[in-house]
Amino acid sequence: MRIKLVTFSDFANHLYPHEADYLMSIHKFTKGVNKQILSTIHYNCHHNQHREFDASIDKRSFSYIKTWITEMLDKADVDKFYEWLSYTEKQVMIDAITPEEEKEILSRVKSITPSNYYFLRFYEMIENFRDYLLIRVRTQFYKPTNDYLQKYEAAYHRSIAINKKLNQAAEEIISQHESPDGDPIYFNEFLQNTFADNTLDGYTRYRAAVRLTFLFYNYRDFEKLRVLYDELDLIFKSDVFYSKRLLANYYSNRAMMHSKLNELELAEKFGYLSIRQKNSDYLFYLANVCGVLLRSRKYDKALKLMNLSIPETKKTNSFYNKIGFASFYTRTLVYNNMAKNAVSYASTFLDAYKKEIFETRWHLFFAAYLQALLSAEKYSKLISVAKRYNLLSLEKKFIDKTVYMPVLLWYNEVALYMEGKQSKEKLEETILQSAQKLLVNKYKASRINELLDNLSASVPAEIEAIRAKIYQSGNI
Repeated sequence: MRIKLVTFSDFANHLYPHEADYLMSIHKFTKGVNKQILSTIHYNCHHNQHREFDASIDKRSFSYIKTWITEMLDKADVDKFYEWLSYTEKQVMIDAITPEEEKEILSRVKSITPSNYYFLRFYEMIENFRDYLLIRVRTQFYKPTNDYLQKYEAAYHRSIAINKKLNQAAEEIISQHESPDGDPIYFNEFLQNTFADNTLDGYTRYRAAVRLTFLFYNYRDFEKLRVLYDELDLIFKSDVFYSKRLLANYYSNRAMMHSKLNELELAEKFGYLSIRQKNSDYLFYLANVCGVLLRSRKYDKALKLMNLSIPETKKTNSFYNKIGFASFYTRTLVYNNMAKNAVSYASTFLDAYKKEIFETRWHLFFAAYLQALLSAEKYSKLISVAKRYNLLSLEKKFIDKTVYMPVLLWYNEVALYMEGKQSKEKLEETILQSAQKLLVNKYKASRINELLDNLSASVPAEIEAIRAKIYQSGNI
């Protein structure tokens, strides 16, 4: 029985809090022990201190609950539905559909509406199925499929048009993320309305939520982002957007939001939830968790987590995720007093992926690399790297209209000072002037102390003098 409970506990511990909330909302158990087991699962999903399962309960009850949970989550899982959809569409297209599979399609026709998550793909599959039936003069089955397509034709075309506009929004919003040009804030109302429209399919609504997330990050409007994620929190307790993949994405985004709001305990909680399951975005989520741990000064935990995950970098084809991991790993080594290792790692990575770095996350990478060079007291190398890649001019282009901070400028100024190529007065003047510009942006102003902390290990007295003058201005 003990082995049985260990197996069940492991199964239960891999459930997400929102899955437990959903299961609690739909169960209709009349048997007391079933309610007791599910209540224990629900409690454990929401608390660090776990309750033990009652070992005196018949093992068949645990087996029943495990089977019930699996069936209920599979039934609600939009990704499981997509797997069925893809398989069935293939069967139709290669003329291999069986009578049982035909009946399953007709059963789904009765229940899938325009608000279902993958309505668009289902509608397109039904179009192919109708054609299959028509050519074979299958009048009995043809009529309900044709009726379905006619009934929801307008809804289908409406969602298609909205998705085209979502594609346009994504291009402009993501472009702003990496470019100082453009001002896509005018998409805000369209995206908000799309997300809020529960007559639309879930896929379209979630795409709107993802774009709103990027938009609010670009403008550092984290309070609006909180409102969005509080709404998503309620939706994820239902079956509208449910899948483990989408929940992991939600938890990761929520972790980033809480980190930006300096709510680090919540950020860590959601961050760890996001990496409970490994998927194609695991490295991205992991880098976010590492960032939170570094901000919380849990340096050893961050290093242990990243060291364990190095093999994952060889499995991904996403340079965005690979560069993110390399950047945070470099910073983690620095914070664990391994600056020389950090320099070696970042230098090797730069040699291997120079082109990809400049195509995507150059500022993130070089902020980590220059920090490592400064910590390793390789001042001339830092100045050389900044000059060779024209980093200060690149940063200056982006600084006013994007999320970037003058990190590279400040590192370079300190390196010049340490090399005797910059006076103390000029160092102070440069940092103070750029700091004043940051103060007009609430988010950037909150990051000043963090940046100054990064520099203080190299020039503690000078940074304290600069910090004091900023404080004297009453702006921080």
